Amino acid sequence: MTEPILGLAARASARLRLLSAKVVDRRPLGADSIDFELAWLADPDALKALDVDLGNMVDRDSRVIYQFVARDPTSYADLRDAFGARPMENSKGKTLRYSRMMAPADPCALYVGSSASFRSRIGQHLGRIGGAGTYSMRLALWATAVPATIGLRLWPYDPDINPIELEALEQELWDSCTPLLGKRSGR
Repeated sequence: MTEPILGLAARASARLRLLSAKVVDRRPLGADSIDFELAWLADPDALKALDVDLGNMVDRDSRVIYQFVARDPTSYADLRDAFGARPMENSKGKTLRYSRMMAPADPCALYVGSSASFRSRIGQHLGRIGGAGTYSMRLALWATAVPATIGLRLWPYDPDINPIELEALEQELWDSCTPLLGKRSGR
């Protein structure tokens, strides 16, 4: 009965070493960032302009690691308070799912994530699109009154990057700053 298990540890270790070697050599295709005021999310024209700018930053096929940061670190306390007063239902009475509040004492990021469909995922975080059941920050629903400048940093990778490699890189970024919102990827 133990035959299928024998050798698993050695094979798993070999695969992890191979993955480690690939991750060490993996480089993003570039780096970019854009700043926006949270109040812009309540202005349809400003939101449309932001969406156009975001669309020009990343090739549609790229996989992207991204990080939302408050340009003024003192803004995190205001964001924490505003998140506590967020609406829990949409206009149809459906329960909204938000990114988890991590509440570290001194976050250095608002959120860290990765996506193969960057524009759509960022639209969910901004609160521009997304069904009630999708976990995201939904900033437009609760943060527009917070006087804060948010920076969105992004690092695109080749579309053929192994999802496990991308996840390992995202996890390292997450671990380096424990963001205010979201959860660490993986299980």
